[in-house]
Amino acid sequence: MDKLQQVGIRFPQILIPEKKVNKQKWSVIACDQFTSNEDYWIKTSRLVGGAPSAFHVIVPEVFVDAHDLDQRVAHAKQIMRSYIEDGVLVSLPEGCVLVERETPHGTRMGLVLAIDLELYETDAEKKPLIRTTEETVSERMSVRIAMREDAVLECPHVMVMINDPADSVLGPVCSQKDNFAKVYDTPLMQGGGHVEGWFIEDANVLGGIAGALGALKKKAKDGMLFAVGDGNHSLAAAKHVWENAKADMTQEERETSPLRFALVEVVNLYDHGIFIHPIHRVLFNIDPPGVLRAIVGILNRTGQEAHMMYTRGTRGQAKPGAQAIRFESKMSKGYIEVAKPRHALVSQTLTEVLDMLCEEMPRAKVDYIHGDDEFRELAHGHASLGFIMDPIRKEELFDAVIEYGVLPRKSFSLGTAEEKRYYFECRLLVEAEEEAEEEPLPEEAADEVFEEDMVLEESEDMADLPDEQTDNDLDRIEDTDVVFIENTDDFEMIQETKDDLEDIEIEQKGRKKKTRKKRDKS
Repeated sequence: MDKLQQVGIRFPQILIPEKKVNKQKWSVIACDQFTSNEDYWIKTSRLVGGAPSAFHVIVPEVFVDAHDLDQRVAHAKQIMRSYIEDGVLVSLPEGCVLVERETPHGTRMGLVLAIDLELYETDAEKKPLIRTTEETVSERMSVRIAMREDAVLECPHVMVMINDPADSVLGPVCSQKDNFAKVYDTPLMQGGGHVEGWFIEDANVLGGIAGALGALKKKAKDGMLFAVGDGNHSLAAAKHVWENAKADMTQEERETSPLRFALVEVVNLYDHGIFIHPIHRVLFNIDPPGVLRAIVGILNRTGQEAHMMYTRGTRGQAKPGAQAIRFESKMSKGYIEVAKPRHALVSQTLTEVLDMLCEEMPRAKVDYIHGDDEFRELAHGHASLGFIMDPIRKEELFDAVIEYGVLPRKSFSLGTAEEKRYYFECRLLVEAEEEAEEEPLPEEAADEVFEEDMVLEESEDMADLPDEQTDNDLDRIEDTDVVFIENTDDFEMIQETKDDLEDIEIEQKGRKKKTRKKRDKS
């Protein structure tokens, strides 16, 4: 087993949007944000328009109950394929991307690479190397699975954490960022801040990352090197698809299948730009006073001895040994004191009672809200009731996952909504040659245009080429489904050459039009 297998990672060929794509329109926030704020996503749609964008290859969860959900999923997959066929995405060599994300609250660093789903489990009793942290919401799993099944690429928002107070993994890499090629640099829409990315292909640096993770693994409690911070549903869906797919594969096919891996951003829990926030709950389509009485009744029926206290804006304190479930609506604030809770965590107690309540009240709907402002706006709405959750401290998070196994769904959040990961990098979920079968690149064109040590002519010289030869060169680039680049210098060179060739084609077409006009006059 090599170093990468031991720490459960791979350095994949990452896809990024080609040079001419508007990066600010390309990058949009994670699909599981603003799930009760359709206006946010309508505005995003208007900002993006018809431009190439990750928005077109995802299905925001605000539309999970839409009547046309299946059509939305199918359309997203169709756009994925078109982005590959039309050259919207270009492939970097094997490596990883160092990401610097500036948010309204700080700046954090991360490494985009692939993790091995064979070493990821949702069952904590198996003590996996890569561990889920929260239970999933069943109604959100089906759409994530549908989005991944038979998809040609993934565009992830998954963030996995390492417990690295000494910053032994990311620190040495960040100190060298000026030595790496910057592959993107863009502001983010809708208050998301700014993001930059540097591509890393140097074997010594990549080896250092693997070695540092190996050293961290030796110190990891309970064998847990990675804990999923954001994207639990997406990673669980990827695991589901992989388990189904590998049943029909040979052992050799399993070793290299793109479905075995998932693209993620690795972040250090102790990064000063990482903040742990609670995820609040809001009930919709209910009568708040009646629901509060019903919750107290459920708790008492299950022997947990609960009673309700209204407050005048002050934070209520439960008695020692008891739990306080704090609530807020348009007309009231208060807390429910649970004297004999069945679970150690308030989030566990509340999750269980809300599940039971929704069985008794089918019209009631629960949503999970990131951010205090968004929470209060929704909790103070008509027929709504919110429950305020407390954050988990950084130093408690890994220990809590180890002690309690999988935490209740939506127990914590890495940052507020605007701080979430914005989509940018992609990765093929099919073998590259499979995509090339539909419209293969001529072997001679690949040799002439993309040979590793090729020398490209200056654009002025190309302008003197016959029209037919220039058109053929342009076609060789445009007809390529995915451009695979051997090194970073070639990446910039190919982008510039493509631009030059397109300019030449426009000039030549202009000359042809003028010639036709002269002929018409004569």
